[in-house]
Amino acid sequence: MRKSIISLALALGLALPAFSDTLTIKPDAPARYTVTKGDTLWGISGRYLKSPWKWPSLWQMNKRDIKNPHWIYPGDVLVLSYVNGQPRLSLEKGKQDEVRLSPQIRMSDIDKAVPSIPAAAIEPFLRRPLVVDEAQFNTAPRLIAGPEQRLAFGTGDRVYANGVTEMGNWQAYRAGKPLIDPDTKENLGYEVMYGGDVVVDKLGEDVQTMHITSVAGEILVGDRLIKAPKDQFVSYVPHSPDGDIRGQIISVYDGVDGAAQYSNVVINRGRREQVEAGDVFSIVKNAKPVSITTADGQQKIVTLPGQTIGKIFIYRVFDKVSYGLVLESADAASVGDVVTAPESE
Repeated sequence: MRKSIISLALALGLALPAFSDTLTIKPDAPARYTVTKGDTLWGISGRYLKSPWKWPSLWQMNKRDIKNPHWIYPGDVLVLSYVNGQPRLSLEKGKQDEVRLSPQIRMSDIDKAVPSIPAAAIEPFLRRPLVVDEAQFNTAPRLIAGPEQRLAFGTGDRVYANGVTEMGNWQAYRAGKPLIDPDTKENLGYEVMYGGDVVVDKLGEDVQTMHITSVAGEILVGDRLIKAPKDQFVSYVPHSPDGDIRGQIISVYDGVDGAAQYSNVVINRGRREQVEAGDVFSIVKNAKPVSITTADGQQKIVTLPGQTIGKIFIYRVFDKVSYGLVLESADAASVGDVVTAPESE
């Protein structure tokens, strides 16, 4: 099975950059850098820029390049040059001259491509639903029985379900905690708990026969079943979000008190707020909302300045929430911390 990882995405554009911004190259930035196994896009960006989310400007990317990225691989050479006084990165493929990257993807080499961020930290989260609508979850097929009238099942056990309508791979879940918007109190969905993988052996009108292929936590009678998503190969470039998007961390995976570097968190902003994969947000601690009276006598809620403690790289977006990986953490991020578009540093 092809591994789902996130690729290092680079594209060369001859047009003016869509993300016009002042770029400050680090004093020790290499004039030439050979990509090596174990590199990530975020790590390489940090060799050149103090603000890695400005990577698109350094590569003179446009929005299409970011959403439809290209690939580089270990052994490729990055070349730093200046055009009209502005820094620019380009790519050398082996002994060839500098080239514009082709939009084609070398499918046979996908597993060798360099990831944007540590793939192992997020790969399990790419193959699971994570967040589902309450109505969708409550009407999903469910496990109704197993061997020897047991309530909990293990790998290899034959189990029976009701409501499964197609063959293939399914995943067992049970309801977790609701994700509530701290400001509007809206239910943004349910974060479900993954139990394991189940495969259909035989479809019946009322009862379907299945067997368990893997168990991550535990699989129980009553667990809901969701069709397993196909393996996906996701790629994107880190960049600042469009517009002034602000939100909060509303969940830390596994319910730990603080999210350190490479922890997975959920924010209360998603597709409907124009969040997209690759967006980078600053984590701001102790940013408190207060009510003020404006000059015309109107009440307004403003947020007091807080301390920026790290960055979140968004890698999966749902309608109302998004999952991100904590990067550059100077302190533990917590539920309630504010996320906002990163400022120049």
